[in-house]
Amino acid sequence: MSLEDASVLAKLFSHLAREDQIQGFLYAFQDLRQQRCKEIRAMDMANIHFETMPESEQATERDRTMRAKFERGEDVLVGADDQNVLRWDKIRDVFGYDAEDEADNWWVQWGRLREQANAHAAGTDSVGINIAQLGR
Repeated sequence: MSLEDASVLAKLFSHLAREDQIQGFLYAFQDLRQQRCKEIRAMDMANIHFETMPESEQATERDRTMRAKFERGEDVLVGADDQNVLRWDKIRDVFGYDAEDEADNWWVQWGRLREQANAHAAGTDSVGINIAQLGR
């Protein structure tokens, strides 16, 4: 999670041209990261419970299902027939997430748009050159 956080911050701040952008980038960071962090924490807690559950009927069923697949020569992490597989699919999704892509998507969808709107309102181009003074 900390590496993802760092990647998102680095991507966002790679577009920094003015100090007044900082607050917007920090809001974007929160928007991009907060929900993912909540989801990962919940999944981590569920995985801890799943993997360390005390001896019970549920633990026995978990072990039986995985053992049966193994004995049939099947990958215990592939398929769509039980909760164990769904859990592993979610774990795969965690590691397939690209934080830099998410930050790039934010920049393309919102950051550049915001910069263009601010530049238009200020009468400047996107790098801060006063458009009215160019004609002189």
